[in-house]
Amino acid sequence: MQNLARKLNRAEATIDEGTVLEAKDGAFSVRVGDFDCAAKRARSCLVAPRPGDEVLVAFGSGGRCFILAVLEGEEGATTLEVEGDLEVRAGSGKIGVRAARGVNITSGDELNLTGKSLGVSALEGTVFVQKLAYLGSRFEAQVEAIKTVGAVCDSLFERVSQRVKRSFRTVEDIDQVKAKKIDYAAESTMALRAEHAVVHAEELVKVDAKQIQLG
Repeated sequence: MQNLARKLNRAEATIDEGTVLEAKDGAFSVRVGDFDCAAKRARSCLVAPRPGDEVLVAFGSGGRCFILAVLEGEEGATTLEVEGDLEVRAGSGKIGVRAARGVNITSGDELNLTGKSLGVSALEGTVFVQKLAYLGSRFEAQVEAIKTVGAVCDSLFERVSQRVKRSFRTVEDIDQVKAKKIDYAAESTMALRAEHAVVHAEELVKVDAKQIQLG
């Protein structure tokens, strides 16, 4: 008992090794030598201790005990854990995150990316966003093939210009165009086919050609 009291009430800070017995709600039970003590994780200890881990423990005045670092543990994922907000800052350099098998970023609330430029490179990609808003002054894309499937598409532009080699369009129900002026020009042949064709004009209908065949 005297040895235990001496170890728990040291006037000067000392460091020893111990084994984590239990971890619960930020409090840890650590066995150091022949006695157990209640310890907290030091703020500088970013690796979350788990039961069975060998840790470095610091004893201070008043019987305070802190886990400074995790020395060894069972094989598996290493978890960096802090209480509250965490900010990683490089004052005059870059921050790189590299992994051999994958990188996952998960947020329960917001996930923001801010920078002067953004670059994403991958062989394959999947993006799922329930609602997306894009604000920008210019958008450019260079792709070999585009396929879109949706229920409703609404577009509002001041000017639309398209240049294609071949264009095919299939409309199952109705195809309606409303415009102030419509101008169609074909270099060789224009064909209009329908079960019923109606041409209506309020003032003038003009058909002009070298040869006109009806019937």
